[in-house]
Amino acid sequence: MSITKAEKDLHLPLSRVKTIMKSSPEVDAVGPEPLHLVTKVTELFVIDLAKRAYKNTKGNMLEYKHIAEVVQEDDTLDFLREIMPRKITVRQYKELMARKAARGDRSDDESSEESSEGESSEESSSGVEIIE
Repeated sequence: MSITKAEKDLHLPLSRVKTIMKSSPEVDAVGPEPLHLVTKVTELFVIDLAKRAYKNTKGNMLEYKHIAEVVQEDDTLDFLREIMPRKITVRQYKELMARKAARGDRSDDESSEESSEGESSEESSSGVEIIE
């Protein structure tokens, strides 16, 4: 398998990008030009996101929280908000739920129904991921 100059300019593996593109039910075949274009644009997007997140660092280390913060603050990145939520500790989550309960936003009947559905809906709606 020979590697062309165009492929040398890319950092993401073309085969993986092609697999992801073909996983969409609307896509039957992927030509070499669109594959190269999507791969290059994806790389540029990741570079831009990383650079924007790096501006929020205080040192020289980029962490998940920096990227998640950019995603949460930029409305153009709202498609990533469920994938990259802000992380909070269990203590912060419990405090958040206690404040919510103290406000009495819901009636007792609604609260008991929602708690039986599970807390995953609360996690996704608040845009946070709980860490211990």
